[in-house]
Amino acid sequence: MEDKTVDVTRHAEKRIRQRLGINKKATERNAEKALQCGVTHAEATGQLCKYLDGIFLRNYRPTNMRVYNHSTYLFRDTKLITVLPLPRNLWKLADKLQARSKEAAK
Repeated sequence: MEDKTVDVTRHAEKRIRQRLGINKKATERNAEKALQCGVTHAEATGQLCKYLDGIFLRNYRPTNMRVYNHSTYLFRDTKLITVLPLPRNLWKLADKLQARSKEAAK
């Protein structure tokens, strides 16, 4: 995968620290991993796809969404806008899709 530098907004940094418990120094590194290794909207299926559709149709208007480690990362191009928790009923599906995309990358 190609390396893309990620810009993390102040709001996104605050949300990562609040919702994921990651320190300030690791927020950008976590956002880069999410952008590179996360499940995209196009790869999502079933209920996960429906959930991402709902987020997209709200006021956020992200151009790039990723599901990574039980969280939904909302990007505008490579700028991280915010992080939302993934509903617990979608964790198994997200884990399965993430494992599948990880194997495809090998």
